[in-house]
Amino acid sequence: MAMKKYYYLVATPESLIVSHLAPVDFGNYLSVGTKKQTRGQAIFLEIDPDKTTLHQDYINLKMKPYEDGEPKRSVYLSIYRVFEKTPLKALRSLYLVTDDGRVLEIEPHDYVENKPDPVHLYQQLVPITTRVASKLGPIDFIRMLTDPNQPVSAPKVFMCDLLLNELVKDPYAPIHNLPYPNPDHLRDCLIRLKESPGRQTKTVLRYLKGDISYRTIKTGFYVGDQHNYLFYPFPSISDLEGKYYLWWRSALTRHF
Repeated sequence: MAMKKYYYLVATPESLIVSHLAPVDFGNYLSVGTKKQTRGQAIFLEIDPDKTTLHQDYINLKMKPYEDGEPKRSVYLSIYRVFEKTPLKALRSLYLVTDDGRVLEIEPHDYVENKPDPVHLYQQLVPITTRVASKLGPIDFIRMLTDPNQPVSAPKVFMCDLLLNELVKDPYAPIHNLPYPNPDHLRDCLIRLKESPGRQTKTVLRYLKGDISYRTIKTGFYVGDQHNYLFYPFPSISDLEGKYYLWWRSALTRHF
């Protein structure tokens, strides 16, 4: 009996992979490997193979169990401009993996901005990893980044928004426990943005140097282009401390 194939769009780093492993097992494999000798955060989405174009002949050739019956853990199908080429309609659930292999599934939902904040902090993940402060809400920010009429744009972006706590309304407020590098620089960026009426964005970090601290996620993750988007809401604190407790406890701990 043939093993089931699963298709994954991985953000860390960007790649398209087919595997015999179901999402939880695949996330654990990405994070800690087969011999538990490597550790690292992983972020990926499952995709519907019927809603995108794939090289099926190559997949059928490569996706065969090992001689001892072990499943094929990963076969790379693409490592370049993968998000750009994958239709939004093909994306299923998002999976966030901690550095010790705990996996959280998040399904897409409609985005509703209940009370607009005057400033936001976005961590872009694909195709670049710039961290940006902006006066634009998430959907408007995506549309700005993917506007082909702008001198600089991208066909599609994958990103999340990050907590600013009291800094949202007062850039001079205490930073407290926000674990961002160079907090004085972050504060300076927010002040410059606030004091520049015509300015919509300010770069905080040019590229991400390590893992995302999951505890800094504000509303969730977004993937979108000029016309459409998907929103993956980060669980509430009550859900994190309840039904997702084991994942949340792992997310709050660095294991290496």
